[in-house]
Amino acid sequence: MVRKYEKPRAHRHPGKTPIELKDGKGITQNFSSTGIFFETDKSFAQGQPINFTIVLENVNPGCPVRVKCRGKIVRVEENGQKIGVAVAISSYNFAKLPDPEKKPRKDPKTKRVSAAKK
Repeated sequence: MVRKYEKPRAHRHPGKTPIELKDGKGITQNFSSTGIFFETDKSFAQGQPINFTIVLENVNPGCPVRVKCRGKIVRVEENGQKIGVAVAISSYNFAKLPDPEKKPRKDPKTKRVSAAKK
């Protein structure tokens, strides 16, 4: 089978970072300013839209930073038990982090811990 690959549009950086998918998880293999390539055990199709979250565990120990991304799958590669997925990212935003100054408080009615209200 002959594969035709496009030349990458931006410089790729190697890196293994966890990602969260709607029904599973994956791990990045490389990323650039315009896209990401990750491996997963979930099946995807080229051209399919995708939403996923990159989990930056080492940015804030104890409270990982989550980058919510939206994009389009531009390539799918089967490699044994793993599936490689290349995504052109169209938009992203940072998930709201909990405020470290606000301490959880107990709700007297349910006796559950909840975030303090503003």
